Amino acid sequence: MLGGGRLLVLAVSFVLVTGISFSSCAFDNVVKDKLAEIQQLQDTQQALQAVDGLLRSGSYSLAEKVEILNIQAKLYFRQRNFDQALDTVSSVLMIAEEKSWPDVAAVAYKMQGIFHYYQGNFPKALTSYQQALQRYQPLEKKVEQANLYNNIGLVYAAMGQTLKALDSYQLAEVIYKQHGTDVDLVDIRYNIAGLYLRLRRYDLAIEMFNQVQAKRKLFNDQEGLASVRSDLGVTYKHSGDFPRAIEHLLLALNYYRQTQDNYHLASSYHNLAEVYNELHQVDEAQHYAQLALNISEQYKFNAITAGSLQSLAQALFVQGQTEKPLALLHRSSEIAQALDYQQQLRANLSLLPMVYSATGNRVAALKSYQEFIALNHKLSNDQLNEYLAKFESAELKQQVAQLQQSKKLKQLEIAQANQKQNLAIGAVILVLLILFLNYRRQVDRRLKSELAVQVKQRTIELEKLTEQLKQANSIKSQFLANMSHEIRTPLTAIIGQAEAIISGDVDQQYLEKEVEIIHGNSLYLLELINNILDLSKIEANKLELELQMEDLHQILTELANMFTEQAYSKGLEFKITHHLSSPFIVEIDGLRVKQVLINLCSNAIKFTPRGSVNINVSVQKNELIFKVTDTGIGLSYTQIQQVFESFTQGDSSISRRFGGSGLGLCLSEQLARLMNGRIEIDSQLNQGSTFSLIIPFEHSLEQGQVAKAQTVLSKVERPAEQTYFNGTVLLADDHDDNRRLIARFLKTLGLDVIGACNGQEVIDLYADHKPQLILLDIQMPEMDGIEAFTILRQQGCSVPIIALTANAMSHEVAHYIELGFTAHLKKPIERKAFINTIAQYLHCDVSVEDANQSLEQVDMSDLVQQFKSNLALEQQDIVAHLNADNYDLLKELVHRIAGAAQMFGFSMLSRRALDLEIAVKSERYSDVNDLTQLLLNEIDQVLW
Repeated sequence: MLGGGRLLVLAVSFVLVTGISFSSCAFDNVVKDKLAEIQQLQDTQQALQAVDGLLRSGSYSLAEKVEILNIQAKLYFRQRNFDQALDTVSSVLMIAEEKSWPDVAAVAYKMQGIFHYYQGNFPKALTSYQQALQRYQPLEKKVEQANLYNNIGLVYAAMGQTLKALDSYQLAEVIYKQHGTDVDLVDIRYNIAGLYLRLRRYDLAIEMFNQVQAKRKLFNDQEGLASVRSDLGVTYKHSGDFPRAIEHLLLALNYYRQTQDNYHLASSYHNLAEVYNELHQVDEAQHYAQLALNISEQYKFNAITAGSLQSLAQALFVQGQTEKPLALLHRSSEIAQALDYQQQLRANLSLLPMVYSATGNRVAALKSYQEFIALNHKLSNDQLNEYLAKFESAELKQQVAQLQQSKKLKQLEIAQANQKQNLAIGAVILVLLILFLNYRRQVDRRLKSELAVQVKQRTIELEKLTEQLKQANSIKSQFLANMSHEIRTPLTAIIGQAEAIISGDVDQQYLEKEVEIIHGNSLYLLELINNILDLSKIEANKLELELQMEDLHQILTELANMFTEQAYSKGLEFKITHHLSSPFIVEIDGLRVKQVLINLCSNAIKFTPRGSVNINVSVQKNELIFKVTDTGIGLSYTQIQQVFESFTQGDSSISRRFGGSGLGLCLSEQLARLMNGRIEIDSQLNQGSTFSLIIPFEHSLEQGQVAKAQTVLSKVERPAEQTYFNGTVLLADDHDDNRRLIARFLKTLGLDVIGACNGQEVIDLYADHKPQLILLDIQMPEMDGIEAFTILRQQGCSVPIIALTANAMSHEVAHYIELGFTAHLKKPIERKAFINTIAQYLHCDVSVEDANQSLEQVDMSDLVQQFKSNLALEQQDIVAHLNADNYDLLKELVHRIAGAAQMFGFSMLSRRALDLEIAVKSERYSDVNDLTQLLLNEIDQVLW
């Protein structure tokens, strides 16, 4: 449920009423004093008893009675006793209407609207606000009118009438700019942000909410901060950022608990239930939904009650229940129907078909689904009708203005004709007049016909232009997002490494390696900028080819050197096949040909998680054909049609999963055209792709022909080193730094290594690569080592599986062996034991001393530096998890830090992390803050 915007509620106090005209009535000082005492009471029930006593005394005027009743209504509202509050304000309205006190009636109607709004009765709230506005308008009270426009906007927003809501906010904003305060303007911005949230423009909503949050911090507006945090939480939930959603909702919840604001407390519980339902954490969702339901039913917050019933039904349904969720959904729909709460009805109808299906009632399931479709269409059509109505209204005003102008013109012509009639003979004038009128009628018809055609054409042109602008805006937004990511990534590395060098954090012996990192990222950034500039040159027809005699073998060799190791690091096979004579001299722009092939190969390796990437080069009819074939994710027919567009990738998730600017293929395709060639695509989704670069060429035979021979450029050999083992090891560890370190040890011993970060990846990679040995971490996310081990054995895996874990107590080791693990290796790695175990299960006779000496010579400086860089980020995550009371995530994080720190020789850091992990596991939360501070201090020591 949305936070609902911020209601601008007028304070019902003595000061308010004394600003209202009550004819000749005056206030008695005794009544004033008693009212002042009542308003100082903190106990609402005690204050109500005092007001009741004052009313029974009868010692007050009619104007004073109105003030007493207003205070009584406010106290009932504070108790969330809406029925009594509405009855009381109705009494005020009767007096105001009878005595013709429009200002008193305006305040009373506004209060009535607020009470209905909090009950969730939005149509009645709207009627009351409109009544209040009618009374305020003759009084020229601008700020009060703006307040009402704001509240009316909130009601329209809650009813899903976004255009009317926006119109109301704009009316309020115009008045606030002239007569209001900065706080008023911020409140309007806040409510407009809520409108963006309802329109699912989450990026704009988050940006505006953050602006409002900054302003309210300056104003020290704690209540306003709580409300904007609540809506930020809802926005993050809809955008899929669940950790931030929970963080902001819990901050708002704490404030509402302290202030005992039951309405927003119930709303916060309901929002948390929705988040946990999205995360499929049904126990948490059920807990918060029940809390929201308890409060909303007690205080008759009908809209929240309807939402909480649906959230509870969803949680119970996921747990396997059907009857109770069905009853809860029916209750929710009854309340939503009474409130005309269309959005809640749609949410209920989206869940009902699944519940009915689970009960076996397929007829009811189908009926519910049809009702959902009908309601969805209705809501969509209602919004469209709003746009059409607004458009038609503007068109009608324009037509009326044109008709009035036309009418004046005709009147002038008739007057002129009458003057002529007085000067001419009657019969002649009559004939001329008839001819003139017939002529004008024909002209009018022709002009109207031409105007209709022009209007229709202009409308079509405007529609096309609007669509083009939308597409251009979408492309611009995607381009900016991609460029921001692509440019920031290398810049982050460049700036970080440069700052480390400037600050003297890098040892002299590692300085060259750090500069290489800066150089590599700078080249990547330069390549990205060159791509953009090349594309701009092509589009401006300013890019020229530089044709030279090139040996095609040289280009292919450079490609092999560039991509073989890159493919090898991903576990892919990379090869280049051709039947070309040697040398093979052609007149081409070698730089541009290589630029296109580099892009095609980079994409193939990037989008191929397993398998191979092959380049096949052939010659047909004076055309060079380069076919880049991969076994990657492939493309659908629709994606193939769009893949050469600027800043476009296969789908919106590609840039998030694989990165990239979307420039490469667009630039490659235009370069191919510039060379009078083309790029063809043959691809099937999830089955791989073949990109073919086809360009014409001139073949020089000056250096003679050589018999055709099959040539395969296979993977580049790794640097020569002592090989102690042969084979492939599947290494599973959820901590990236641990995995890189152990992988380096294994590669030093001559082994090929396949890395996995969770149990599911272990199962998938084993099926693809069939390694000879598996090193399996125990504690991992998504699927732990024990579950992965069980599944592997059930699937017939018989290779040795060694438990690799920091859990090295004797009873833990015994437990792993009882489960069937082949052996156990503890972290941190003890090199001799590590080598002995590897040798035992790979059946290789090696010299442990020689192998151990090789491991001792392994350069780990870059891994240590990477560990420290990651540690700085994990330090921030520790603080975030602690502030959000998210002890599960905190426990997982410090467990990983403890293991990695020990691996890299930071024993005190490991001990601090382990102490904190034990405290969280044993739920000693009173010690957590102190232990966290000790850990953070130790991290600072390691980093500095």
